[in-house]
Amino acid sequence: MMLRRGAVLAARAARPCEAQWAPLRAAAPQAARTLTQWSAPRSAPAKPMAEEKIADHSWRQQNHIWTEEEIADRMATKDEKHKPVTFGDHLASGVMKGLYWSFNAVTGYTDENPTPQAIEWRLIILESFAGVPGFLAAGFRHFYSLRTLQRDHGAIYTFLEEAENERMHLLVCLKMFDAGIGTRALVIAAQVGMTPLLMATYAVSPATMHRFVGYLEETAVHTYANIVKHCEMEGSHLHAAWAHLPAPEIAKSYWALEDDASWTTCLKHMLADEAHHRDVNHTFATLPEGAENPFIKEHMENFDAAVMRRTEAVLRNALEASGKPKGTESRDTPLA
Repeated sequence: MMLRRGAVLAARAARPCEAQWAPLRAAAPQAARTLTQWSAPRSAPAKPMAEEKIADHSWRQQNHIWTEEEIADRMATKDEKHKPVTFGDHLASGVMKGLYWSFNAVTGYTDENPTPQAIEWRLIILESFAGVPGFLAAGFRHFYSLRTLQRDHGAIYTFLEEAENERMHLLVCLKMFDAGIGTRALVIAAQVGMTPLLMATYAVSPATMHRFVGYLEETAVHTYANIVKHCEMEGSHLHAAWAHLPAPEIAKSYWALEDDASWTTCLKHMLADEAHHRDVNHTFATLPEGAENPFIKEHMENFDAAVMRRTEAVLRNALEASGKPKGTESRDTPLA
């Protein structure tokens, strides 16, 4: 009996009393809120973030913000072409030429005075496909780095930024044009048909796929240069239809354009991006295996510039909220 009573007393002593449970119960609702704080309230749905805010890439893959001088330099390279050297180069060049002329026939595109209708779905299909190779290259290199337990030397970031840049081109175009059923069908067909081919090519010869993308970007630069030319040429179809159009808001945010930027200005920035992708892929097609990424410094400079723009925007908004005038203010006394 004494042993049994001792066991009962020991069990009661080991059991937490009500006073001990009280702090835990009080904290339970707070813990529940912590665990579910990212869920949107059922009674008040979360307000979607504005597209122009998401288009600001200062917080993710940062694109280059082109100056007018840089854009002029890129436009001057519109006729630069890489001459095939290896068997892979010739193969990639031949495939690209076949696709280019077939694409022209399907879309009805011509260099001489192209129509807006021929350009609209051409750009949507082009940009939807151009965003595939960079993502594939980044994925292959990511898995290779994990599999071999080795560094990638920064190339993954370059290709992810390229893929995101092409996707932003597509989103900008979709703000200007409607994608009909035929266009959507071609987008799906191009992605389903070409993605496995690009994957197989990259698995066998990464240099050949990069060379192919370099040739693809050469045609993109040529196309954009021709579009810009006709947008600025009075009497052309594109000048009548597009010269007066403003750039969409997400384009202004993405490339840090002026508030009164035009659609033609937006097209020039897209041309500069494509010229950069051309140079990047032709460079990677010739780099030896395991070489350092020569574009790392550019990424760092783009990030630093984005930080400066973001800081200026935050300070400007703070001044506006406080009612103080913009600009600098002189003081006679030193800051303490």
